[in-house]
Formats: sequence, structure tokens, C-alpha cells
Amino acid sequence: MLSREGIIQFLANLATLSVFTYIPYWGHRIGLSNPEIALTALIYGIIAFSSGILSGRLSDLVGVRKIFVIIGSLSAAAAIIGLIIPYKFEFVLFRGLSGIGMGMFAPALVALVSDKGDKIGNFSAYGSFGWAVGVLVSGIIGLFCIEGIFIFASLSFIGAALIAFTLIEEKSISKKYKDSVLVVFWERKEVFLTLTIRHSFASAIWVFWSLFLIIELGADTFWVGIIQCCNGLTQAIVMNTLTDKLNSRRMISLGLILSSISFISFTIPQTFWGIIPLQVILGFSWAFLYVGTLRSSIEQSSFDKSTAAGIITSILPVASLIGSFIALIITAIGGSYIDIMLVATIATLITLSGFLFTERRSQISAEKTLE
Repeated sequence: MLSREGIIQFLANLATLSVFTYIPYWGHRIGLSNPEIALTALIYGIIAFSSGILSGRLSDLVGVRKIFVIIGSLSAAAAIIGLIIPYKFEFVLFRGLSGIGMGMFAPALVALVSDKGDKIGNFSAYGSFGWAVGVLVSGIIGLFCIEGIFIFASLSFIGAALIAFTLIEEKSISKKYKDSVLVVFWERKEVFLTLTIRHSFASAIWVFWSLFLIIELGADTFWVGIIQCCNGLTQAIVMNTLTDKLNSRRMISLGLILSSISFISFTIPQTFWGIIPLQVILGFSWAFLYVGTLRSSIEQSSFDKSTAAGIITSILPVASLIGSFIALIITAIGGSYIDIMLVATIATLITLSGFLFTERRSQISAEKTLE
């Protein structure tokens, strides 16, 4: 069923992932080196992380969540359009500024959905479907004009802002005392840290993903769009049909297992055709991991939903930040794209082992309490 929040999520993810997918390629075209591209992603991650934490907290404390959605969407639109200026300094500047808008709207939007009692998996599916459509359309646009991708993304964010003006906020329960961000994080530290580590090493792969597909495997922007579309569509289907039914903690474990399988499998194909079925596996992995983490964190409390959602939405850019740093180190010492994928596989398996250990320890503790 269509919802205004879902449509905003669709448009925002359509815009975000369209830009994210082709930013490395655009940066390469205007003369940035691989380490400079990674450094630019690092700056974006720092700003988006700070914006997400701050706006999520303010959204809980002062309310008016739809205002955060509107301002964040308009800020992102303005920053994205600035990326088409074909000079290094302007590229780095506007890439950093885009982090403000990207970090601001998401926590408030998730909290609005939660306040209404809508299903989180279904809401998340809108985002993945937006990603699928966005990368496919932008891949076609890129065949004719790379700059057009950024214009397309900017207009999508403007559309999201216009729809946000029509949102009606539910009256939320007031609470004189709200837990601090650190307390909210500590209460859910296992799932937050698991998502952070996995997505950090995944983000190290994504820093050069479009370059890998185009330069190493022979794709063009259209086929990059098709490949990413397979991932996004898989996520949308899984989120809409499975993730509201399964246990959130089990989904996190399953997401880690499938992530490690997809990462190591990326090293095998010799042409871009072989990547397509692997994107389906990756789509399952992210759908389970992301919705499992989101549900597990915001369902623990009737309060501080925006704060919890803000932590998660800030984890994504901070993971991109860490991933960019990882990619920067590996490429600076002469490592290849394949080396990054191997490191990501090992790190994800270690993370899975740590998560299963903490889950088992929590289960044993709960059993002793019952005795």
C-alpha cells in the first residue's frame, strides 16, 4: 500500500544511490586519483555521520520531524547539483556538504513511520525499490550525459521535499527525561557494532565499485545500472515479503553469512555478466541485515526512536567513512580491488563469529535468570 513516507523514501534512495554509484566514475573523469576519491568519501562520511546523530537527537527532543525531512531533502538537492561543477575543489566541497542533507532526513522519516505503527520492512522496501529504479535510470542517462545523473538525483530530492510538506505527524508520547545518545547506543551495542563493521568493509568495496565494473570487467554505465538494479530489486522483494515476519536477530546472522559469500564471490567473475547473480545474494544479505538491525533497535523502546534511527542512519555514512579509509590504505600500499574484497570477506566472517558469541552469551544469561 502506498504511503507518503514510503514515496519519500523511494525518491530519496533513488537519488542517493544514483549519485553514490557513479561518483567514483565522475571523480575519475575530472582528474581525481583513487586515493583522492577515497578521501572525498571520507569527508562525506564525517559530515553525514555528525548530521545524522545531531538531527536524530533533535528530532526526539523538539519534535517537528517533518521539518527535518524537508530541510534535509532540500539541502541534499542543493549539494548534489553542485557536484556537476567539473573541478576538484568544488567536487570535494559539495560532496562534503551533501552529507548534511543525507544525514538529516532519514532518522526523522523512520521515526514518523514507527510512530504511525507501519511495518519497518515494508517501508524499507520502498528505499530498495527506489535504489533499483534510480541506478537503472541513471545508468541510461549516463550513456548520454554523466552530469545528467546528478540533475536527476537533485530533482528527486526536491520531489521528496514537496511531498514532505503534506506529511501529518502523529502525536508522540512525551517524556521529561530521555536517554542520552550514548545510553541508547550502549543498550543496543551488539547490533550497532555488527552493522558498523560489516558495512565498513562493504563500503571499502563500493568506493571503487563502478570503476571495477567498468575498467576491470568491461561494463558501461547502462550495465552498471542493470547490475545495481538486480541488487535493489532483490532487497525490495525480500524486505516487503520476509523481513517483517522473521526474527530480527536471526536476520542479522543470516545477513552476515550471505554478505561473506557475496564478497568472496566477487573475486571470481572475469566479465560483468558473472556479477549479476551475485547481486541477488547481496540483496538478500542487506535486506536481512539492515531491517533486522532497524527492527531490533527501534522496537526496544517507545521513546528515542529518532535517536536510535539516527544512530543507524549515521552508521551508514560513518561506515562509508571507515570503508573509504580502508580502501585508501589498501590502494596506497599497492593493493587491488580484489584485495579489498578478500579483506572484506575475512572481516565479515570475524564479525559473524563475534555476533553469534554475544548472542549465545545473552541466551545463557537469560536462562540463568529464569532459574
